[in-house]
Amino acid sequence: MPHDLEHPRGAKTAISGRPVVKPRAPGSLAAQRGGAGTSWWSWCVAVVVTGGLLGYLVSQIEPAELVAAARDMTPRHFWAFVALLLAGVAARAVRFRILLGPAVPMPLLTGIVLVRNLFVDLLPARLGELSYVYLLTSRAGRRIEEGLASLMLSVAFDLVALTPLLLLALLTVGSGGAVPVPWLAAAALALGLVALAGARVAGPLGRAVANVVAPEDGSARGRRAELGALIRRTALAIDDAWARRIAVPVLAVSIVVRLCKFGSYFFLVLAIMGSRGEPAVDIGFFRVFLGVLSAELAAALPIPTVASFGTFEAAWAVSFTQLGFTREDAIVSGVVAHAVSQLVEYALGGLALLALLWPRGDKRHA
Repeated sequence: MPHDLEHPRGAKTAISGRPVVKPRAPGSLAAQRGGAGTSWWSWCVAVVVTGGLLGYLVSQIEPAELVAAARDMTPRHFWAFVALLLAGVAARAVRFRILLGPAVPMPLLTGIVLVRNLFVDLLPARLGELSYVYLLTSRAGRRIEEGLASLMLSVAFDLVALTPLLLLALLTVGSGGAVPVPWLAAAALALGLVALAGARVAGPLGRAVANVVAPEDGSARGRRAELGALIRRTALAIDDAWARRIAVPVLAVSIVVRLCKFGSYFFLVLAIMGSRGEPAVDIGFFRVFLGVLSAELAAALPIPTVASFGTFEAAWAVSFTQLGFTREDAIVSGVVAHAVSQLVEYALGGLALLALLWPRGDKRHA
């Protein structure tokens, strides 16, 4: 086990000396209660929806095209995809380090980000984001409110960072004629402003909500008191982050995160289309950006699928067709791009998870 990924000494208690409250692993609560998320019925529905969507898409092309596109990807573009994907992981780790402070080692944060990427891909509706909070508390010894605060701020700044990219893409590519560009540009600008304002007022708003859930006079009891205390501590952690003037560096790194993410998909599309003999000059970055963004939004919806397969490819096929791709190219690029990107992220996340869970050799200090 590499030393940098070991559990920090003294991590069994929080910085303040209070015991760390460890959240349950993602999905464990539903499993214990026999929730719908783990029932056979929900799995059957997810399999049927995924199979139906993928089956319909594949029926529109020759299945052999998928194998040929994956086998013959242009190597230089594929490795550029991998390099940018890894750069994006490093950028996410840097952003969390800015939000959390220097107490958590970068190698440990990088491993947590890799595992977070794995669970975000596997679980629906972005529930995998909670794996970051779980690993931060259980492996890095940070308090749960620090994990929640840094996660909320990172998500908000991701939305803010999307705004300039989306505006440039709309001005460069257009909207495909479905919705007027000025309306979409106004919506993109509003989204960024709302996300930034939400992040800025999250602290005061959280304290207000905490006072409603569990007033500070101690009248609340049990779960309600615990929930109110957690909301209050998270709000204070958000205020602490803002007090360190993190806005500019976090926004700058968030833009790098977005560029790495969509840039990696851009090169992956180039690798796939290069195998089909398509000229790379016909594929622009902002065109791929808009198509991938549409697919990502569809994959984030709470639709019962297996690891977002089916919804991602369907949204990709629709959006890339509207952006000028032929139907066959849109379907082939979507299916292969999702499969390849998931395989790479599963491999990296699986290795990181093994490293984080590997028995440590410091049991003599326990």
